[in-house]
Amino acid sequence: MFIEQVQNGSTRRVFTGFVVEANVAGSNIEILCNSFPELKERRISRTATAAVPQIEMLYTLMRGGGLSDEQIKIDGLENLPEEVFEVVTPAAGVVADGVKNIGPVSILGRDDLNLDGIPGSADFIGDFQRHETYAMTFATSALMLVAEEKGLLDIDLALSWLTVRSRYSIAPLPDGSTAGWNRENTLISPSRGELVLVRGLRTHRRWLRAPEQPSQLTDLDLGATHSSFVLPRMKQNLPLNMRQAISACARAAQGRDDIDRVTALWEAVEFYVGKTAVPALFSKSERRAIKRSLPKFGDQAKDGRLEMLLGDLNNPPLFVKFRRKIAIEGAPVSQNDIDLLSTLRKVRNDVVHGRSPNRPKTHEVNQGVAVVARILVYSVDSLG
Repeated sequence: MFIEQVQNGSTRRVFTGFVVEANVAGSNIEILCNSFPELKERRISRTATAAVPQIEMLYTLMRGGGLSDEQIKIDGLENLPEEVFEVVTPAAGVVADGVKNIGPVSILGRDDLNLDGIPGSADFIGDFQRHETYAMTFATSALMLVAEEKGLLDIDLALSWLTVRSRYSIAPLPDGSTAGWNRENTLISPSRGELVLVRGLRTHRRWLRAPEQPSQLTDLDLGATHSSFVLPRMKQNLPLNMRQAISACARAAQGRDDIDRVTALWEAVEFYVGKTAVPALFSKSERRAIKRSLPKFGDQAKDGRLEMLLGDLNNPPLFVKFRRKIAIEGAPVSQNDIDLLSTLRKVRNDVVHGRSPNRPKTHEVNQGVAVVARILVYSVDSLG
């Protein structure tokens, strides 16, 4: 939510934040806003530390509360030394005899891993040490949280690769060799455990913790407070594209990785848009004139490609169809909302086309989900 002051034709933003409560009082709506409600919406996950500076723990707590690096200023944080960190997490659904390397990640058994010096109570350490298999990698950073994030991205990718590799569907490998195969074993998808151990090889700072700080919000109350959440009434037989749009938007709301959430968000938009028609930009006579002016290369592939592009002249981009459907259904969407979705669209396109995107900010993804959710509510209402 933005509040801007308009004076003499110029605007000045005076508040940026979120609505945390709204109450209807007669013809008025009382709204309570907060700049950083995320700091109160999470509870601190189980954590045990050793030799971790207080300023680093403060930074970790602030990041866990939802603040970005741009919103955090802690004196002395920049003086922490850069070093190599070992990142270790239990791996479920996989066993290994010895050390197996997958890219920068090692899959290894408990006996192949040094588990000395882990901070925490006996029960907490026991929860970490009771597993048979672990995934381990190394990451370089000045901050443990950054090293943890890098390491877990690599570990998640390695475990995802094992899932993909186990579904390989023919006997010969790309190099022509063959290997044994057992269907029963390949139906399991490896995953990492709840806890992660991070250890600095130089300063020996270390922690054992659950990296995801769980929500401490209450249950969704469909009683007096949120009785309107059953409105608008949902048809029993929603069109398939709307069912998929709602499911994709829910994945975007519930996901852990922000790029995965952006991808799911734009899946929701694509399902929502469906077969939305947009008035033709080029008339038949204009298309015929363009076709007559096209050069002839005498090459079937080249000429066919030009014909295909000509056929797409009146096939508008997704964003054009998206904005048209919003206008038809009347969802209240501002230019700021469109600009935000455009920014998130660029992140999605960069990933899809092999470019390295700037990772989206969590609060921007949350706002994007809220915008698409608002649009879907209006769409469900329009279906009656």
